[in-house]
Amino acid sequence: MRARTGWLALLIALGLAYALLSYWLTTAEGATALGAFGPYVHWFYYLQHVAMFLALATWFGASLRPARDALVTRFALRVEGSLSPAGLAYTRHVTLAWALFSAAIAGVSTLLFFLGPLPVWSVFANLLTLPLVAAMFVGEYLVRVRVCPELAYGGVLRGVLRSVLAYRRPTGRRTPAGPR
Repeated sequence: MRARTGWLALLIALGLAYALLSYWLTTAEGATALGAFGPYVHWFYYLQHVAMFLALATWFGASLRPARDALVTRFALRVEGSLSPAGLAYTRHVTLAWALFSAAIAGVSTLLFFLGPLPVWSVFANLLTLPLVAAMFVGEYLVRVRVCPELAYGGVLRGVLRSVLAYRRPTGRRTPAGPR
């Protein structure tokens, strides 16, 4: 538990430092300090946005290799303890959906950055990305209710609460309830 708290504190500190640096770079003092690089700050934000979604696409996608538990399957096993064959198949498909979604966000961001005006890319990257991620979560939940109701009982709040409790539980290898 202590190691998790340390990592969480480090991530929060890094996030705050990044936010402060980002803000400072947009001020006159930040642009002056950057000198000749000032006009290229938008590249920093573009690379950060695309790298994050490419990393997510890679993380989800790499877990889909044969003989491995898909990433969402690992999360579900940690929360539920075991999964039926239908649950295993569903979580594998959701992992693929998140990999494709993340790659699509990176692709759209790249197209807008290079082919559209910078303000259009900025609106997508800074204002639309988070609602799109939220829509993906909601859409996945609505599909789960219809396709795999065994993983949808209790609603979203129950899922969030169980996920938090599972995160706080000591790790242990849980096995799937059926063949892959």
